[in-house]
Amino acid sequence: MKDKLKTKIILPDIDPEDFPYKFYKCWWHDIISCENWEDLTTIKKSKPATCITMGWLISTKNNNYVFVADVSFNDDETITQGGNATTIPKSNVLKLKEIKNI
Repeated sequence: MKDKLKTKIILPDIDPEDFPYKFYKCWWHDIISCENWEDLTTIKKSKPATCITMGWLISTKNNNYVFVADVSFNDDETITQGGNATTIPKSNVLKLKEIKNI
């Protein structure tokens, strides 16, 4: 009975000609804010958060880096949609590292 329930799924893969974007790990600074009342001495010591975003770099226009972390395949195995997009001002980026062979 178990054999009848198993369905073989063919998993698509990313075609670099159809989806020419490279995958990156990006370290960047983000703004920190606090809604609480705090001593000014504590507030003066606050620092921006260091963050990491990973995804396909789909745009570097307008002084921004735009990443998508997820992509969705169409029935013909092309990619025309992305999800979990993050736009980071280039001035906030500390380091970019291309991740190969993903």
